[in-house]
Amino acid sequence: MGYDVLCADIVHPNKPVCPYKLVDLTDLGQVYGVLAAMDHVVHFGGIARPTLNTPDTVFRTNVMATFNVFEAVANLGIRRVVYASSKSVIGYPFQHQSFSPRYAPIDEEHPEGPQDAYAISKYIGEEIAKGFVRRMAGKLSVASLRLSWIHTPATFKDQIIPLQSFPAQAMSNLWTYVDSRDVAEATRLALEVDFDGHEAIFVAASDSFSLEPTADLVRKFYPHTQIRSGLEGSNSILSISKARRVLGFTPKHSWSSYL
Repeated sequence: MGYDVLCADIVHPNKPVCPYKLVDLTDLGQVYGVLAAMDHVVHFGGIARPTLNTPDTVFRTNVMATFNVFEAVANLGIRRVVYASSKSVIGYPFQHQSFSPRYAPIDEEHPEGPQDAYAISKYIGEEIAKGFVRRMAGKLSVASLRLSWIHTPATFKDQIIPLQSFPAQAMSNLWTYVDSRDVAEATRLALEVDFDGHEAIFVAASDSFSLEPTADLVRKFYPHTQIRSGLEGSNSILSISKARRVLGFTPKHSWSSYL
């Protein structure tokens, strides 16, 4: 299926690949203007890390942008939204106080535990999505994609290799990642598959980027975490079973292909 795509951002893209409009998502009027003729919305707008601005700016920008998108979506009658949530909703990797996952592999039933401005904003973003699904009473469905650490072939070499020799430095990231092209595929599937209501879904590579078996890493760095079936070999600590079941998603790209 093909799509006519309109990109909306507060920053002009360096290499535009589709029509573009300059839009501040924290301004509700501008959001109405850009979404008025849209059939679906992919909401990836916001500040992507808590380190990129002050905590209040990160929180305010992400929460207001998400509220404005859903407010416009509801009133314009748009029926499907794909929202870029994050694995950060469970607390990693920007936590202020260290803690262990309750169990691994981590699935969508695992308790949330955000601590930083970014993670809290993503958690609230999911709550906003659920609130508008309730408000629209069957007329809106939302996939909140809990994205892992996103990489391209170039950043695999720059950022993954150094961490492979020092797994302790990667423990806050849970040794998880996802290729940007797999994110794009998961997003496309989330637009097209049939589901109702709100679904929070982890999107990650099927493997970890560590050279050590994942269960050994968990035992070493998170000894209080209950290890369940499914953590064999280099399998990711993030379960993508729901992504496979609900979206039909299978990641196609691994770090090992580029190193």
